Amino acid sequence: MAFSKARLTGLLTTLAAPLRPLMPLWRAGTLWSEADGLRMSAAMSFYGILSLAPLLVLLVAVLGWWLDRGFVETRLIGEISAVVGQRGAEVVKQAITSAQEPKEGIIASVIAFGLLISGATGVFAELQSAIERLWRHGGEPPPKVPWWHTASLRLRGLGYILVFGFLLMMSLAVTTALNMVTDWAGAWLPMAWLLKLLNELVSFVFVTGLFAALMRLSSGPKPSLRYLLVGGAVGAILFTLGKHLLAYYLSTAAVVSAYGAAGSLVVLLMWIYFSSAILLFSAGCARAVSDEAKTRIAAARDNLKPESGRN
Repeated sequence: MAFSKARLTGLLTTLAAPLRPLMPLWRAGTLWSEADGLRMSAAMSFYGILSLAPLLVLLVAVLGWWLDRGFVETRLIGEISAVVGQRGAEVVKQAITSAQEPKEGIIASVIAFGLLISGATGVFAELQSAIERLWRHGGEPPPKVPWWHTASLRLRGLGYILVFGFLLMMSLAVTTALNMVTDWAGAWLPMAWLLKLLNELVSFVFVTGLFAALMRLSSGPKPSLRYLLVGGAVGAILFTLGKHLLAYYLSTAAVVSAYGAAGSLVVLLMWIYFSSAILLFSAGCARAVSDEAKTRIAAARDNLKPESGRN
């Protein structure tokens, strides 16, 4: 009987071995569900839609240090149009134009600038709260933080806008170069598929770096950078696959026409909700991989310890 149990245990271990690399994904899904990922994604989509226009205004201003602002704004609207559609991009363009309109008087300008900064960094404060809740071990209550800590998160959000602007500038530069090569060599070299693949690779690297950078926004204990990059890579894969599925759904479900004039805003909310859910799942993956690595290291150290009773 003992022999049969041993064989059964060995058989189950052998069958489970191929699934072992997928266990962090299951653990990440559990963490995401326990932290109420759907509700947190909905909250982030609300903050995100309010922060979208001021965030893009600051982003255009940052990229305007190196590139022509008109070119940057056109490319950003083009990228948004490719993701959410033409009507959604028009809503974003109108919001950016309204936010950039000059205000009358010095006091009005100062107030407008303060609201711009507050709106652009508000989504980062909500993101910090969501990730810290997901990474909190054992259901620990959130620690009390002073007011200046919250203010420092807003300032840190400005720093991340600069980082995001730099990453986006590099992505735009590489994409523009690839498009120029495609136009130059596409007529006489069958390399369009290769350049398209390179473009997708650039987008994948950009999203991975962006997700990892956003996860580092958390001020509490966090996984090391390599685990954040693993989580960012998983999120980039899910984002790349999911954006095509969501675009297909939006094109067939008649969401815009169902909501009338608010249809474009609903599309933007759905995209931010989807992106927030993927980002939080990426954070769960980073913690799951980090916890598994710590467990393996602890088990290896226990095996290296000399057994009690040996000389």
